[in-house]
Amino acid sequence: MLATSPRDLIRLPAALQPGAWAFALLFAVESMSRASIVSVVPIQAFDLIGDEQRLSAFYFIVGSIGMCATLCAPLLFQRFKRRSVYTFGALLLVLACVLFATHTLAGQAGGMFLRTLGGATLAITLNLYIMEFIPKQGLVQSESLRLALGTFAWAAGPSIGVWLYVRFGVAAPFLWAAAWALILIALFWALRLSGNPAIKPGQLRPVNPIANIRRFVAQPRLRLSWLIAFGRSCYWGHSTSTRRC
Repeated sequence: MLATSPRDLIRLPAALQPGAWAFALLFAVESMSRASIVSVVPIQAFDLIGDEQRLSAFYFIVGSIGMCATLCAPLLFQRFKRRSVYTFGALLLVLACVLFATHTLAGQAGGMFLRTLGGATLAITLNLYIMEFIPKQGLVQSESLRLALGTFAWAAGPSIGVWLYVRFGVAAPFLWAAAWALILIALFWALRLSGNPAIKPGQLRPVNPIANIRRFVAQPRLRLSWLIAFGRSCYWGHSTSTRRC
């Protein structure tokens, strides 16, 4: 039914704005791409290195470099549009899968780095979109829906990745993950997301992201949450490589 009054014309743009389901679907597709290889990467790394101590040192070096890169990821928003940054992050996931599929130590290091940077870029961009388009009173429902859909990906993705790795070879899980990253790009552009015109850029000079580390460390709850997430990640990687042995 066509709009026949000025009031209907005012409501129409609001109805076309992305909502909680759109952001939850983007997060679920992204999660499937990353979760599908989360258990394959440490297995492949151990197959390439063959020693637990060298594997730990390898993870520490690549992880440290990746962490430094993610701290500088917000600088991309000063030079490029948000849509371009999100697309760039998804393309990094695709390129990471290509490097992983080479089954070389250099490809492993490059893939781990690009996967970390791509995931951070996508997370930052999606959070910015959510803060712009989801009202404050709707954040609880939006985040609950987003995490609920993402749970399916993180529950099934690791098992699917390992099954593809064992059943069809090295390249299979990475092709699967790359396909989901390409689906993410197609879905993102189909939604036609752009900056909310009601939000104007701030006039203050952006703060150096590295300067926020001290502020982060000074807060006990943030330290605790980081330790929990870091410990869980280390346990998962160690237990996966141990079972592979």
